[in-house]
Amino acid sequence: MERPKLNFDRNYNNKLRCRVFTSLRLPDEKYKKGTLLDVQLGGYSKGTVKIIGMSHTSCDKLSEWIAKLDTGFTAKETIKLLKQLYADRPCIDWNTQPLVYLLLEWEGQERMSDIFEKPD
Repeated sequence: MERPKLNFDRNYNNKLRCRVFTSLRLPDEKYKKGTLLDVQLGGYSKGTVKIIGMSHTSCDKLSEWIAKLDTGFTAKETIKLLKQLYADRPCIDWNTQPLVYLLLEWEGQERMSDIFEKPD
C-alpha cells in the first residue's frame, strides 16, 4: 500500500532541514497521530515523516507564533498563502476555515538531506 503524501511546493521557513517541524494543513482523514507520510518537495520524494502531534485551530484564530514558526510569515500573510495553495477549493470560508497543525518528525533520518550534498 502506498504511503500518503505530504506535498510542499517550497521549503517554507527552511523547516524541512530540521529533525522536527510543523505544517499547517486543511483537515484530512490521513492526518492522525502515528501516521507515516511521504514528504514530497516540488514533486520529489524527500523521505518519511511521522505525525507525532496535532492541534486544531482556524484561520480566524491563527496566532502569529504558529504562522511565523510554520511559514516564516505573519498570520495574515500565512492565510493569504493558504488561499493560494488551496485555490482549487473555491467554496472555503477562509474566515472560519478549520486548520490542523501537524508536528512531524523525520523517520530514519535526522533531517532532509541538503540539496547541495552529494548522495552517499
